Amino acid sequence: MAEEQANRDPRIERSRKVILEATVDELAEVGYGALTIESVAKRAGVGKATIYRQWRGKVDLVESVLEMIRVDVVVPAEGTVRERVTGLLQGLAFYLSDSRASSCMPTMVSAAHYDDAVGDFQFRFATERRQILVDLLSEGVATGELDSDIDPGLTAEILAGPLFYRRLMTNEPFPAVDVPKLVEAVLGRPTKR
Repeated sequence: MAEEQANRDPRIERSRKVILEATVDELAEVGYGALTIESVAKRAGVGKATIYRQWRGKVDLVESVLEMIRVDVVVPAEGTVRERVTGLLQGLAFYLSDSRASSCMPTMVSAAHYDDAVGDFQFRFATERRQILVDLLSEGVATGELDSDIDPGLTAEILAGPLFYRRLMTNEPFPAVDVPKLVEAVLGRPTKR
């Protein structure tokens, strides 16, 4: 994949970026149902053929948008598991509260209920993202940093749930500064070694 991207024409890369940014704006403004290749092309200032040369259709284009924004939230490389969980969730909280791309989330959740292709993609996407946190929690259990009786899958959902609830169901995003309190409430106070 890296070699494929390295061999791409810079003009194509610029075009892709403009189209993907236009897709984010269009999703946020009109929702998935009203988004069309024509509307994205108009917003991006390109012809429909330019889009169809790079993507098979709307679902493929939206998948590329979600893949593009996926890299915004990363696991910190340094620190204890608890610190890395906190850092990951703080990144997610910032992303959900201050990202143009996160404004697409409500429309994608809705579209997943009505469009099987969107639902399949969203399930795969969410499962991969969730697994990052599950793996991190599993690491903490394996090393003894976290209690051995926690269920990493359920704990990941409990930790991330309030952030998504606030994004989708309220006007108040979950503050990143409150993430340490959330982690402590779910995982307990860190034990001194």
